[in-house]
Order: sequence, then C-alpha cells, then structure tokens
Amino acid sequence: MITQTFICDECKKSVGETELYSIDISISHKDAGPYNTRRVTSIKKDVCKGCLEKRGLIVEKPANGDETAKAEANNKKTLEAKFIDFLEDLGVAFVE
Repeated sequence: MITQTFICDECKKSVGETELYSIDISISHKDAGPYNTRRVTSIKKDVCKGCLEKRGLIVEKPANGDETAKAEANNKKTLEAKFIDFLEDLGVAFVE
C-alpha cells in the first residue's frame, strides 16, 4: 500500500490532493556576465485552498456567469496588489 501526503508550502499542513493548487512562476532575467545572456528561473509552489482564500482569492467557480466574471476580476486585482507579498511568504527572495 502506498500513501501520498500533500503538504501546503505556505501553512505546512497536510491537505487532500483536490485542495492543493500549484503555482508555477518563471522569471526571466539578464545575466551579469560577459556574454550578456538571459536566464530563466522557475519556481513551483503548492498552496492549499484555505491559504488562497485567506489572501482574498476566490477558488470555487461560481455557478452564475456574472459572478464568475466578478470573481475573476477580484482575483486579478488581488494578485496584482499582493503579488510580491504572496511570493515572499512562500519563500521567494528578490535580490538586486
């Protein structure tokens, strides 16, 4: 018998597979070397439904079409306003 445990990267709680959402972030940046190349860093974090809802994101898709549009607009506004804070809480560091 194999048992899988799913852990939220933010709150470190064990959650069910259907309550865990993956966030993939790719950041392209210029290398400071002599060849002037671009490098891509990829970050993947798994966050539970509860942590996303605490941040103001709407996870469940509403049944009504008008409410769906409002939910998508709310999520976009919330992510734009708190994107850096959200990434820092997940352990992503920004260095100049």
